[in-house]
Amino acid sequence: MNTTLLDPKTLGFWARCVREAQHLSQEALAANSSVNIRTVQRFEAGQPINVTSRRLIAKALGYTNPDIFDDPKFMENVLEFFDSLQAQQQQDLDDQHPDHVRIDAQALVTGDAAAHFADVVNAVSFTIDPALTDETKQLAASFCDYVQDLMDVDDFPVSSRLGFAKDLNGILEELRELGASVYSATRDRKFRGADWGDKPSWDMTVGYLAIMPADRELTQLYIPRRMKLA
Repeated sequence: MNTTLLDPKTLGFWARCVREAQHLSQEALAANSSVNIRTVQRFEAGQPINVTSRRLIAKALGYTNPDIFDDPKFMENVLEFFDSLQAQQQQDLDDQHPDHVRIDAQALVTGDAAAHFADVVNAVSFTIDPALTDETKQLAASFCDYVQDLMDVDDFPVSSRLGFAKDLNGILEELRELGASVYSATRDRKFRGADWGDKPSWDMTVGYLAIMPADRELTQLYIPRRMKLA
């Protein structure tokens, strides 16, 4: 019985990296493996292929053990490699943004969540990706304006809140139809003026909204390390 120890897409990507490092085309690997090129393409795409084909591809890639793809040590080494690569890429990004910090971001997918975001933040920063179409940018701007207007409302009845959430939900759905996703993040900050003396700091929750193309999944946002209030 064959057990795949690596996620199929991760294994397929690894095989592609090894193939390209050897300057082999998919056609060449297929010929060296005595398999059909579609088999190589399926394997690199993370789709299932039979055990015999997996073994033939492993040998054609230079592995002496034809069952290497099922070896726990191989899995550990591959995952360690990708972890170190990801860590290096993240460090490179951090080095490019020395005046910024990373904070966790979440997809904003419902009007209720957007209304709650407006409730809990005291200030907000918006980012609309320039890669979006003009139509999408305009709709994204309308969404941001709505959230900002909602922040200015101190108290409103439950019925009004339901209406606001419904409106925001509709805009979010339109953005998704146009190929855009909305991400949110918050950060608690303390602000104080240079002439405040013994006055306590002003505690604030700063919110961040980013509207991006849907094919760019975000888990974190870069935000300025220091922030000045206008």
